[in-house]
Amino acid sequence: MVSDTSPLTNLAAIGQFVLLRQLYGSLHIAEAVWDELNEAGQHWPGRNEVADAQWIERQIPA
Repeated sequence: MVSDTSPLTNLAAIGQFVLLRQLYGSLHIAEAVWDELNEAGQHWPGRNEVADAQWIERQIPA
């Protein structure tokens, strides 16, 4: 599955980030999503979870 920032930040904020892995097994996010999670030098909800999740792959869209 491909994801944008909203499901990552919203589920992390309510402590339910694990639902993404339970539902989809693996995720692909664009590098721009990673950039949003680190915008303005802040660590938004979901940033650490994405950084630690080996089941999430960051990609540069073609």
